[in-house]
Amino acid sequence: MKGKVVKRGQGKIIMEGDECTEIYAFTDKIAFSISTLLPGQRACLDPGHKNADEICYVIQGKIVIHFPDEEEYYLLETGDALFIPPGVSHYSINVGEEKSITAWAGAGPDMKHFITKAES
Repeated sequence: MKGKVVKRGQGKIIMEGDECTEIYAFTDKIAFSISTLLPGQRACLDPGHKNADEICYVIQGKIVIHFPDEEEYYLLETGDALFIPPGVSHYSINVGEEKSITAWAGAGPDMKHFITKAES
């Protein structure tokens, strides 16, 4: 097996509402992307992934991730990460003064929605 380098700007770009996401890698087992939101912007609701774990890592900025079904809110700043259990719906809001940059990674067979978006 050979490694594969994906340079910034070479990933598949998708827009979901205010959120701009660049998908760097996706297979039937894992997905990895970088998303940005400007101050005050909110991402679309992600319905969650029944059979996949997901992690959000904040590279820059200050966001709140909301789990609406559980009415839970998590404030994350640069360097923080949040584990999102399988099947938990969520969205993020940039509550800071600067652009937020977040890395998203998901693992499991239910990451296929990333594949569908990236291939369309």
